[in-house]
Amino acid sequence: MNMMISYQELVRTFPSATKKDIFVSVVLSCKDQAEDLKNKIRPINDLLSKNYVDFEIVIIDNHSFDDTETYITSLLTELESIRYIRLSSEVSADVSLSAGLENAIGDFVVLFDISTDPVYVIANVVEKSLAGSDVVIGVAKQNSSLAYAIVRPIMNHFLSRIGYKLPRNATNLRCLSRRAVNAVTANGRFHHKMMMRISNTGFTSTTETYELAQVNEKKILLSGIRDTIKIMIFNSTKPLRWMSLLGVFGSFLAFIFSLYSLIVRIINNHVIEGWTTQIIFMSILFMLIFTMLAFFGEYLGRLLDDRSEHTDYNIVYEKNSSVMIDSHRVNVLTESTSDVINLVQTGRNK
Repeated sequence: MNMMISYQELVRTFPSATKKDIFVSVVLSCKDQAEDLKNKIRPINDLLSKNYVDFEIVIIDNHSFDDTETYITSLLTELESIRYIRLSSEVSADVSLSAGLENAIGDFVVLFDISTDPVYVIANVVEKSLAGSDVVIGVAKQNSSLAYAIVRPIMNHFLSRIGYKLPRNATNLRCLSRRAVNAVTANGRFHHKMMMRISNTGFTSTTETYELAQVNEKKILLSGIRDTIKIMIFNSTKPLRWMSLLGVFGSFLAFIFSLYSLIVRIINNHVIEGWTTQIIFMSILFMLIFTMLAFFGEYLGRLLDDRSEHTDYNIVYEKNSSVMIDSHRVNVLTESTSDVINLVQTGRNK
């Protein structure tokens, strides 16, 4: 009895042949979010298994203290293609997502916010990336305070001056092609605002408008200003030049005031008349000086970070699913190219 079976017969036998022949990686960064994982992980797995031949769910545990580890460990024996990576210590959100980007191996990598993003949007952003956009940016209505909404256009103006251009109401949802992922991970250190590095890859980008599954935390003015300053300092030297110009301007004002004091002294001997003006002007000058010193201190901190030899993150361990995707699958194709239209040159048809 001939036990050989052709690839065409396998295609007819197993409906997975109708799936898109691409590899999709979904990166989830969590910190004490076991409940969110319990609500989202199975739907994400179902969506990926129904639409794509190859997929993986990369879970970056940012040093959680709840039962995240226990839950994911038990899930590894039930669901396929899950990779659980636990970091040794808590790091910033940028570093955590960058760890996911570095460890993801898919043709397309989706950065998914487990707490706010709906599951269906994964398929939407992958489709848009297949259509020719190496970077797909999620856009959704944000929950923000009135003060934040008023000042936001001003902050956007400053950010645009250093090349940070994002669409209005952009979220952390991203879909990147393999070549975009390679460009991001090879360019700069992780704590230098990864979302800006993604937008500055130079590849074609587009947006995906969707509704958040859950209302995000309200953005307030203080956090917005803090993030804006951090982005400007860690991604551009222009603020340093601005502070230099501010110092030159302050010196010019001091020179003008010294001329004013000299003229007043010559015309009128009552020097005490300019005392109030002098105090006010000295206060302004000291304010400029301390503002400049604050920026110089931040840039010195940036230089120290760049010179340090410490890694951005350390992995304690990695666990993988023990469930096979398809035990009957043959790693052989009848053609060297895929029928899936892929305009971002990832996969076998580049």
